[in-house]
Amino acid sequence: MSLTMHVTFICCPFQTSYGWYAESLKQAVERKTGSAIDWVASNCGCGDPIEVGKRFQTQDCEYFELPHVRAYESKTAWKRWARVRVRHFSYLFRAWRYQNLSKDSELIHFQQILNAYGSSVVFHWLKQHSKAARVITVHELDSYQVQFPEKNKLYNKADAIIVHCDELKRKLADFGVQPDSIHVVFQGASLPEFVDDKPREGLVFYGGHKLMSGKGIRTLFKAMAILKERLDGNAPALKVHGHYGDRVPEEAQRLAEQFGVADKIVWLKQLSMNDMVQLYQTSLLLVLSYTGGFAGLPAAVAAGNRLPVVSTPKAGIPDHLGECGVWVEEENPQDLAERILELLNDPARRCEIGAKLRKRAELYLNWDSIADRTLAVYASAVKNKSNRTALGTQVR
Repeated sequence: MSLTMHVTFICCPFQTSYGWYAESLKQAVERKTGSAIDWVASNCGCGDPIEVGKRFQTQDCEYFELPHVRAYESKTAWKRWARVRVRHFSYLFRAWRYQNLSKDSELIHFQQILNAYGSSVVFHWLKQHSKAARVITVHELDSYQVQFPEKNKLYNKADAIIVHCDELKRKLADFGVQPDSIHVVFQGASLPEFVDDKPREGLVFYGGHKLMSGKGIRTLFKAMAILKERLDGNAPALKVHGHYGDRVPEEAQRLAEQFGVADKIVWLKQLSMNDMVQLYQTSLLLVLSYTGGFAGLPAAVAAGNRLPVVSTPKAGIPDHLGECGVWVEEENPQDLAERILELLNDPARRCEIGAKLRKRAELYLNWDSIADRTLAVYASAVKNKSNRTALGTQVR
């Protein structure tokens, strides 16, 4: 790929995991190429306090706002129909604005997440004519494309697709996306130099953007109850953080009370990346009881900070940890509690696993490596775009 190619990102600009990801990738690619990357963004419509409060990860972007029509199932048929149509046209117009603001680019990289950056907007965007090569990173699937799987064939209009794990690559291929166009590029992590001599205590759990969806939190709290009983009430505290807003979901609090572990849960809510790194450097274990979604961020940060991970083999975690994870069965609180207890009682093994994780992060998860892989995808996308243009290929 030309080092002077005009590249534009389309992505959430706020202080979420996605905003941090895009800025970290942008900076890494810019270091490699010496060329600045543009950023186009809008309000995402998630209603998160971070968005509502306009807490930007970067203000160095072409930002615009549009009304966001939320999904809502009315009991009245005509209201349902009207909302669907209005939502459709609002996403269509937003996709047009994205395209118009990036029309001078030679390559456009769309970071697909949810709402204003979700699959519906991406599909509208892909239907528009573009002279630029188009790359899409699908961070995870949203409900629209799962409900209407045939829509995913529109990804074949893109010149390259990036996902973070093999599991998602297989799902997209099953939906009809050309496998050769799908590239696996891991979630990156910053690798701070630090001496691991700080006291470590407690467990950590990352709740993502939707704490009660696909995170296995019921299983986790059951496992905490088992630990509390086995350790005569001296079980370590579980520190919960994520990007789910400033308020802890009431359902999560009720679950903690139901299983008798409310006194062992520390609700940290959303942390800055610096605070997340500090937390992971001073904790004993990261526990990820996920049943779905994507957990590459906490897995990568844990690896970079020598924090052992007890996890289900889901959510892209095996791709990032390789053979360095401690694996448990899904929805099996007894198995989860046993693996946690084993590591709590074996400091030497924790140190050994932490060292292996750091080595893996240095080899595969550092941002320079992620930038190299991303640039290779860009080169593939430019080549595909050139071939399509020469052949006059039109994907339907």
